[in-house]
Amino acid sequence: MSGPLPELSCRKCGTTNPPVYLAPVTVGGAGTCICIGCAEARGWLDRDGNVKPGIAL
Repeated sequence: MSGPLPELSCRKCGTTNPPVYLAPVTVGGAGTCICIGCAEARGWLDRDGNVKPGIAL
């Protein structure tokens, strides 16, 4: 059985609990991530939505 999902905020834009996110880091029920919008805007994803080779999140 798992507990409640942590509250995440995007490290780039501050969006809280984005529906799609990458690279979550959580500690004690709260954390950060990178939302899909920020990843797309920075060109980190290929056309299939996968992280491009050489990109480290």
